[in-house]
Amino acid sequence: MESYGKIFVVVAVLALILVGIFVYLFFIDRKIGKLEKEISEKESHNRI
Repeated sequence: MESYGKIFVVVAVLALILVGIFVYLFFIDRKIGKLEKEISEKESHNRI
């Protein structure tokens, strides 16, 4: 019966790790999007 409770701990830890990875990727994606926008704006200013 003890192993029955342990599986919930394992699932909870794995879920926490996955949520952390997805949040990290979300913020990295936003930062990259901002940088791409800045680069495209600078390139359009250089063409004029």
